[in-house]
Amino acid sequence: MKFLSPNFLHWLWLALIPIALWLFRRKAKRVQVSTLLFFRTLAKEHQESAWLRRFKRILSLLMTLLVVLLAVMALAKPFREGGGETPKSLVILLDRSASMAAADGNGRTRMEEAKSQLKDRLSALPENVVTSLVVYDAKAEVTQSRSTNRRELLRMIQQAQPVPMEDRSDEALLVARRLAALDAPSEIWQITDEAAPQEPLTTEAPTEGVKPPKMRLLNVALESPVNCGITGFQIRPAPLARNRFEVFVEVTAGRANANPVETTLEARLDGRPVQLRQMTLKPGESNRLILPLEGGKGQRLEMEVRTPGDCLGWDNVAVSPLPETKPLVVAWFSDAPDPFVELALTSMLAEDRIQVLKGGVKDWPMKEKADVYVFENWVPTDWPTDRPALVLNPPNSSGPVHAKKLGSGVPYEAVRAVQPEHPVLYRVASGRVAVTQTTVLNVSDTLETLWMAGNEPVLAAGESGGQRLVVVAFTPGRSEQLALLSAFPLLVGNAIYWAAENNDALASLKAVRPGDLVEMPAGLVKWHAWTGTRFEETSQDAKGGWLELSQVGLVDGGDGRTLASLLISSHETDVPAQAKAMAAAGPEVSERWARGGNWSTSLLWLVLGVLLVESWLFHRQAVY
Repeated sequence: MKFLSPNFLHWLWLALIPIALWLFRRKAKRVQVSTLLFFRTLAKEHQESAWLRRFKRILSLLMTLLVVLLAVMALAKPFREGGGETPKSLVILLDRSASMAAADGNGRTRMEEAKSQLKDRLSALPENVVTSLVVYDAKAEVTQSRSTNRRELLRMIQQAQPVPMEDRSDEALLVARRLAALDAPSEIWQITDEAAPQEPLTTEAPTEGVKPPKMRLLNVALESPVNCGITGFQIRPAPLARNRFEVFVEVTAGRANANPVETTLEARLDGRPVQLRQMTLKPGESNRLILPLEGGKGQRLEMEVRTPGDCLGWDNVAVSPLPETKPLVVAWFSDAPDPFVELALTSMLAEDRIQVLKGGVKDWPMKEKADVYVFENWVPTDWPTDRPALVLNPPNSSGPVHAKKLGSGVPYEAVRAVQPEHPVLYRVASGRVAVTQTTVLNVSDTLETLWMAGNEPVLAAGESGGQRLVVVAFTPGRSEQLALLSAFPLLVGNAIYWAAENNDALASLKAVRPGDLVEMPAGLVKWHAWTGTRFEETSQDAKGGWLELSQVGLVDGGDGRTLASLLISSHETDVPAQAKAMAAAGPEVSERWARGGNWSTSLLWLVLGVLLVESWLFHRQAVY
């Protein structure tokens, strides 16, 4: 037997007090009375021999000493070593990612189930086992390190709450392995809704002579989850249209869904419904939609998915204010501009969507960098790689553009759209277009052919070295019917906006994710937060001018900047189901390898029992 707190054993000197009182007890006095009749009657009722009275007094002393001994031992926390494979240390990995907020039919979340299971299993754990607690989402946090304080461990477990973030268990496992190696032999308990523990990204060579920690998985996944959520969201200005936006939304059903689900997608603008779409999704299936909206700067857009029996609420909403569109700065270089190119750019000027800086070959390079370069009938020798570019009818090769000018144009009555879903061809009626090819393009591996005229590519787009590029191999002024259609202005507008899609000039709003650290003015910031069932107005303190996002919704820093914090995670939307084999193996985790245990509670109950016996001995069988 050993003691967890042997420093309390010095209180055993308290046993000297009852011994001293017993040794130096007062003797009975002789007092003269008028009659002994009453005392003789009392003596007959309590006739006891001298040895029995002496035995009772000694028994009373021994019981008093036993109470002192048991109380002191309870404070010292005695225990005996458990048998079998009792570890010296235990590391608990507790998942608190978004999917741990998934609830069953009774509203019990996976986190609540995890806490219940941990409490039951820790009750059989000897208190001499060193415990550590690591909670993790996108990052790992050690909330208790190498302690035998079981009450503090249970308190830290109870305080853990799920957060709307993705999980990264590989980093948490790496931290747990390092903690477990400090007190070997050890065990690691990972409690999560994932089907199987993930191995850490990097592993270290095991220390010679040290047994690696034993891994145990405590799975708390739902048996039959039903979930459907938003896994993609983006707002962009509609080409050539004022105060009109296009909202891209991707809705995904969880792969663990037992059956196809009927779901409804509702779009609200300042609380007013503006779009309603119904869809049927098979397990694991995604549906991508582009919804047209008309609104003004700052109006709040809320996209909400409603699915019967949905178990996770954080992924049901995407909320964002309509962005403030800024004009793109387009630098147009040409010594012989085509009037139709100028007409296309002028139509965008009328909508205040772009700002055009027109120059000739002599004006290259520019002192101030534009957002997009447009090269018409000319390409620079020193190719710019820091900005996207639209190249119209290049006369020769330069940089990623490989072209050769034709002596005379080759007319084609029609073109064939190779990639009709490409954003550059959005709303462009390719079937009615006739072009005159004036350049031969050599499309490299980095560019995709969008239009084919005969066997020749006449329109290509793609990325080269991180730079977006669109190349047009025909002259619009010499192309039949092109001047009478809106195809070419739409094509130019789409090409410019697609090339500059990642540019900050397109919108003043950037979507971020919970867990990101953003710069904010110091002080309280206001949240329009989604709790999973409704929106609430809350506040959070941005200490030191930085704020770690912890919720889903809109955060207003008070400096005119609004951030949209969105979950948007296909991994968390895909709420896992518990495997049958794993569910059956669950009780094995609570095996009684901890057969030793803490005796403090038993000793306290024994103290109470001794006190009751001594009370009975004094009051029912008097000792005098």
